[in-house]
Amino acid sequence: MTYTNRKRLLSMLLCAVFSCVLALGSDSAIIAVAEGGDLLSDFFGGTATQEPQKATPAPENQDPFASLAESDDASADDPFAAFFGVSETEESADVVDEQPTATPDATSRFTKYDAAPPRLQEKFMAGEFYYANPDFVGYVTAGVDVAEPVPFCRDNAYYLTHNFMGEEDKAGAAFMDGRNMLWPRSQHIVIHGHNQKDGSIFGTLDEMRKLKNLKKYPTVQFDTIYEDGTYVIYAAFNASMNKDDRDYFDLEKYDFEKEEDFNAFIDEILKRSMYDIPVDVSFEDELLTLVTCSYYQDNGRFLLFTRKLRADETIESVTKLMKDAKQLSSH
Repeated sequence: MTYTNRKRLLSMLLCAVFSCVLALGSDSAIIAVAEGGDLLSDFFGGTATQEPQKATPAPENQDPFASLAESDDASADDPFAAFFGVSETEESADVVDEQPTATPDATSRFTKYDAAPPRLQEKFMAGEFYYANPDFVGYVTAGVDVAEPVPFCRDNAYYLTHNFMGEEDKAGAAFMDGRNMLWPRSQHIVIHGHNQKDGSIFGTLDEMRKLKNLKKYPTVQFDTIYEDGTYVIYAAFNASMNKDDRDYFDLEKYDFEKEEDFNAFIDEILKRSMYDIPVDVSFEDELLTLVTCSYYQDNGRFLLFTRKLRADETIESVTKLMKDAKQLSSH
C-alpha cells in the first residue's frame, strides 16, 4: 500500500472513531478509543498492550524539555489513547475524586494577586497625576483635610525634599514607602508625609488624635492605579523612631509569612493605641498605615493604623461601630 493510500485510510479511521465518541457515552467512548488504538497499532505493525520503555535518568545539563519528548515517545505505542489523553487502564472522566482538593476563597488576599496586574484605572489614566509624574501610584484622602497624590520611589529620602512634581521642596510629598509593592500588594503598605504647619501634605493628620475626629472620619481612602480601597481605622498612637528610646516602635514590617508574626504585630499596636476601637484585625486583612511627624518624642511619629474594609462591611456599619470607641490617652 502506498504512503498516500495509508494516509487516506487513516483519515477514514479517524472520522469513524470521532463519530463513535460523539454517539456513545463516556464509558463506551473510552472503550472505543482503546479499541481504535488497537486497530491503529495493528495498522502500523505495533500492539496496544506493549509496555513503554522505562526512561533512563537524565544526565546533568540536559535540555529540560527532553523528558517531555521521552514521554511522547512512550505513548506512541497507543496513538489514539495518547491523542485523547486516556489509556486502557485510565479511569473514566465521570469518576469523581472522593476527597477533592479544597479551592481557596476567590476573595482571599492569598489568591487575589496570583494574576498579572489589571489595566490601570481609567480615572487616573485620564487625570493629571499619572501623566505629570511616572512615580504616581495612587491618591489618599483621610481625616480632616488630607487629600494627596501618592508617588513611589525606592529611595525614601527623595520625596522628603521633593514635591509630587519632582521639584525641590522642603514640604516634600505624601509617598508610599520604597520597601512596599503595589502588585502583588504588600500586606502592610505605609504612606509617609510631613506634618506641615500650613496644613498641607499630612499637616492635619494629627488631628485624628481627637476622639471627635475619629468618630467623624472613621475611614481612609487609598485608591491605587489598579484598585480602589477603603480602610477602617483600628488604632493610633505616637512613637519614636529611635531604637534606643522606650517609645520606639518597629514599623518596618510589610509582609508576614506566619500568622503568629502578624498577630504579634497587631497585638503590640493595640496595646499602645490611644483608642479602644471595636474593630478587629485578622491575618487575611490588608493593612495601611499613615505616618507623619510628632513632637511628643525625639524623632517622633504619629501613626494612624487602618485595615481594608471587608466584603461584609459598609462605611455606615463601621461608622456605627466607631460610636463606641473610647479615648485611652491623648498621645
